[in-house]
Amino acid sequence: MIRKTVVLNPAQYFASQSTQKRKFLELGRGTGKTTYLGYHDVQLVKQMPKASFAMVGSTYSQILSRLLPSVKEGLEMFGVYEGVDYVVGSMAGKKMGFELPFQSPDVFNNVIHFSNGSIFQLVSLDHKDSGRGLNSYAIVGDEAALLDEERLNINVRNTNRSQKAIFKKSPLLNSELFLSSTPLTKKGKWFIDAEEKSLRRPDEFYYLKATAKCNLSNLRPDYFEYMKESYTSDTIYNAEMLNIRPKEITDGYYAQLNPDIHYYTDHDNSYLESLDLSQVDAKSFNWRQDRDVNPNIPLIISVDWGANINSMVVSQMQGDTYKVLKSFYVKSPKILDHLFTEEFMPYYQGFPANLVKFYFDRTGNSRTANSKLTFAQQAEQLLRSGGWKVHMMTVGANPDYMMKFRLINSMLKDDGRRRLPKIRINQSNCADLIVSLEHAEIKDSSRGLEKDKSSERRKGVEQQHATHLSDAFDYPIYALFNEIFVNQHRTSEDIPLSSF
Repeated sequence: MIRKTVVLNPAQYFASQSTQKRKFLELGRGTGKTTYLGYHDVQLVKQMPKASFAMVGSTYSQILSRLLPSVKEGLEMFGVYEGVDYVVGSMAGKKMGFELPFQSPDVFNNVIHFSNGSIFQLVSLDHKDSGRGLNSYAIVGDEAALLDEERLNINVRNTNRSQKAIFKKSPLLNSELFLSSTPLTKKGKWFIDAEEKSLRRPDEFYYLKATAKCNLSNLRPDYFEYMKESYTSDTIYNAEMLNIRPKEITDGYYAQLNPDIHYYTDHDNSYLESLDLSQVDAKSFNWRQDRDVNPNIPLIISVDWGANINSMVVSQMQGDTYKVLKSFYVKSPKILDHLFTEEFMPYYQGFPANLVKFYFDRTGNSRTANSKLTFAQQAEQLLRSGGWKVHMMTVGANPDYMMKFRLINSMLKDDGRRRLPKIRINQSNCADLIVSLEHAEIKDSSRGLEKDKSSERRKGVEQQHATHLSDAFDYPIYALFNEIFVNQHRTSEDIPLSSF
């Protein structure tokens, strides 16, 4: 390890001085989460040589794509370097003369191994057995708002029990650290609930809220003004930058949406665990990591076109379930072409069925500038040139928002009394879509009740949290199931729509 001087900002300093075993840090963007994560991890390694720690993520995909790069960056800030002070995902450390932990795992493919024998085992909550059998001395979790609390308790917290006499004076023995920005969706409520626990049990829980205002010496002078221009809505800006928690929209456009019912994770961890952790890059994350996709049936794709953003939702009809598998978007200055050539086609390259059913709204029939092709024809041409077979499934005139509202909420009702399929959404692959759905409000206009689209009117780069993706979600559902819904409602004894 190389000696480096790092000055902690006030939030980082107060967190470092807290003595509680369970720390929850709600930190806005720019506050210095990566720096504190690096500091904390270094302290664990120094205080408890040869100990085993659990580093937890919502999915193994999230660990590899976001958590692990943050950990490496944070460690480097404190003079701890990969390939010198630690290795990732291999037994190379043993060959380099590293100490081994007290309880050495049989394989090191999901382990960060430090030269003094300390290890972090990467634990993903989407793997039911991940973490089981582990005896850990501490827990670390970044992006904690994405974690499922029940799985966290069963798979990880139960392992945080190891004791050694030589560590009895270590302040971090059996500690927990969870960091996150303010949750944007209902799934993260467990994290902010810890604030109340810190008030009732201050000796056990430490809860800190901070924004980048405590870190201005490391940021551009106009950071907040600059970032405000980048957000499409005050709700998202207030949450991610100012730690102002979004109100729960109980009467939103997707009123029946329930995270406990409609969201799921289903990654093929055997594929992800086969990756060389030192060689993981963006190309490593593709449809092969998705266990919920059926490679033998067509993909349903739907696109919402726009000047500032082009959005796509990918789904499949599987038995009695309509599965929403993945969402994509590209923002200006990128154009429609990039949505297909840089997002959809690379992700689904080599997909065996090689067929898409393509849904879009009426604006898809508008011609692009300086082209004889419509938006839809241009997209079709891109797909075919990429080797895909395409069935164009135009929806004609855009349906009334209230008609879509009734249909979709009827399907989300999910009480087993209708012939309509269930809707299930892959939460790790559709994070931006979920924000779009949960924050889509309903308004009363001269035309009746409709989706509030005001979030789309502000120019900026965060349009993925406006209603664009939710519109792409709507198009195929309405086209596929509205006729069934209307006919069924006329003839059945279903629950009246007034109950929504």
